[in-house]
Amino acid sequence: MICAVIVAGGSGSRMKSLQKKQYMVLDTRPTMAHTLLAFDSYSPLGRIVLVVPKEDIAFCHEDIILPLTLDHDILVIPGGKRRQDSVAKGLDALETDAGIVMIHDGVRPFVRHSIMDACIKGVRETGACIPAIGATDTLKRVDENGIIVKTLKRHQILLAQTPQTFSISLIRKAHQLAKREGFTATDDASIAEFAGEKVVVVSGDPENIKITTPHDLLVAREILSRLRSGNFIK
Repeated sequence: MICAVIVAGGSGSRMKSLQKKQYMVLDTRPTMAHTLLAFDSYSPLGRIVLVVPKEDIAFCHEDIILPLTLDHDILVIPGGKRRQDSVAKGLDALETDAGIVMIHDGVRPFVRHSIMDACIKGVRETGACIPAIGATDTLKRVDENGIIVKTLKRHQILLAQTPQTFSISLIRKAHQLAKREGFTATDDASIAEFAGEKVVVVSGDPENIKITTPHDLLVAREILSRLRSGNFIK
């Protein structure tokens, strides 16, 4: 079975808004609703788990999910203090070690089915696969005083995206190891790497943006405006 764990636990602090970023309206729907629709329309998908703050569960059912026409029943569960904890809870909710899981940010609404296909193909070959795009700017490493200490080789740097996709058994074991060892990471590929797993990279999409700042929201509205006439999730 192919499953999806969608994590939407952000506070909205970088958005400089009292409203959480996953609930901010993009066109006529909350951002997270666009993300759910992208996964719901992906035919190979068997199950979707949505991880949100405990206090938001009723709101997500009534204001995000209920207004949508969905083919999948969405299991909504409470998350943890950190993204890492929320993902682990989502994996536990799958109640199986068999199959593949796509772990995705709830505020990446423009994920295309072609990226999902590529990630699933990569997992079937290696067990762990993520999409990523190349850096376009010159990259500098600085010290604690803001002084440049090294210019990095741009061709060796990639910007990770989601859905980060894994064998369920592989990523569950990796999360369990990270918890035992007290290892903290900002994405699941790092946790798989910590567990000694090899993670393959496939081409991501510059439009598969993560909406975390007011500028991101402006860019997202422009992307949606350009793609409204087509089916941007294909």
